[in-house]
Amino acid sequence: MIVDERILSLFKRNWQHTLTYWSVFFSFGLCIAFLGPTILDLRCQTQSTLQEITWVFFSQQFCLLQQKR
Repeated sequence: MIVDERILSLFKRNWQHTLTYWSVFFSFGLCIAFLGPTILDLRCQTQSTLQEITWVFFSQQFCLLQQKR
């Protein structure tokens, strides 16, 4: 068998949790991937350093994670 029966039974018992975690990480990944190219444009428009702009995005994502708890 391709998938071990023990792993399959674990997945069947916890499929809702697995799907929820996958959805959360997938959505955060999309948000970060979408904002990535805009960081440089925002830095140019605000005349800030790259470190200052990345700190803003990091803080935003960190606070979002804290609210989800």
